[in-house]
Amino acid sequence: MQKARTSTLLSLTFAAMSLGMLNSASANTTVHSAPTEKGYELYPAHAQPGKSRAQVQAETSEALQKRGPNALRSSNYPPMPDTSGSSKTRQQVIDEYARETPAERKARLQMFRG
Repeated sequence: MQKARTSTLLSLTFAAMSLGMLNSASANTTVHSAPTEKGYELYPAHAQPGKSRAQVQAETSEALQKRGPNALRSSNYPPMPDTSGSSKTRQQVIDEYARETPAERKARLQMFRG
């Protein structure tokens, strides 16, 4: 019983210390917590200097040249495959379906049904 109480007390102490450190860790950001209705205050003077507009535009154009137009979209998806298109015309595909035997048609439809 004593061991469980001690580990619980240590866990709560660690959690409280971690939460206390979160506030001090955000002192270098532009948003600081405040005891107001809004809950925060903005300090633009605390902003760190970043990249210039020209640097960002240069990086963007470089990414577009290297990886194509999908470079700026969500990176959670794999890149788009290169589509070369079909060499057949619409009429050729329709004629191909019209010529297939009933067994071939059944096999094709079964393949898509699973």
